[in-house]
Amino acid sequence: MLDTAKEGTTILIDSSASDAVQDGAHAADADVASVELRGLQPRCDGPKLHPFAHRRAKIKFVKRLSDPDHEGQGHVFQVDIARKTYALKIFNFYDDESDVEDLVGPDLDAIGLDLLHAHSDPFYNECRAFGKLIESNLNGRVAVRCYGYTTIPAELVHQIGYRFQVDDWIKDAEDHQYYQLPLHRQVFRATVKDLIPDDVQLTHMRVKRMRRDLLRIREQGVYPMDIKASNYRGALLVDLSSARTEPHFWLDMCSWWDYERTIDEDLVQFDKMVKEAGVKTSVIAFTKSYRSKLRPRDGVRKKYSK
Repeated sequence: MLDTAKEGTTILIDSSASDAVQDGAHAADADVASVELRGLQPRCDGPKLHPFAHRRAKIKFVKRLSDPDHEGQGHVFQVDIARKTYALKIFNFYDDESDVEDLVGPDLDAIGLDLLHAHSDPFYNECRAFGKLIESNLNGRVAVRCYGYTTIPAELVHQIGYRFQVDDWIKDAEDHQYYQLPLHRQVFRATVKDLIPDDVQLTHMRVKRMRRDLLRIREQGVYPMDIKASNYRGALLVDLSSARTEPHFWLDMCSWWDYERTIDEDLVQFDKMVKEAGVKTSVIAFTKSYRSKLRPRDGVRKKYSK
């Protein structure tokens, strides 16, 4: 994959001491204890993700894996932690402006910003989705294995961004708190996953397995919402930052038509991905018979109210 740093260049950070070592020089200490995430996340009803077991260990940043020309919800790096190699996805700052605008006033008042963020923030989307797969004993079986979440002090992310030429952690107005001095910013949030170094060519058998895995993910009430070739590695889904995981306020409040259109989206995207890859296969993901299995048993859409 792409690496904008020089070959062999690494950054070693000691997250337990909140300092960094870059080219042999120590960075200033960063006191982030008051803003660091703790415990299961997010703090709302439904599935949650646990902290990474080695979140206090030193992290060696080896190279950038994500495409610098692709606008995503974060940046992925190959890292070494506690003598093991992982893929670390550091998320951009979440801007709720578009999500707030999508809700009518009474709905936003009933839901509240805390729940809106817990169900819409890409970091929390991954926490809830992987948390559900872990609950269902499917972690690493139908999607990449996730080891939990961690946090990175802003001062360290500043150095990582400088070395790997990442400068788009926020796309909001200049008064966003990201533009404060690094020591005054909140921590960056990240998820830790297995590193799947090489992609594989799609074949009929792999497409069949990928369809089966996607259906099993959806049967857990997790709808990835962003099925495309770049979100797969080794025939496993690696990105769930757009996922809607039940219980989800939007799925509870929307009309039947919107609900069905939403849960159909993954399957339509999957079929489009396979077609664009030119795979000769009869495997089809989108069928109305499968949709019917996902309807709530009581057939009633919930409404939120204070």
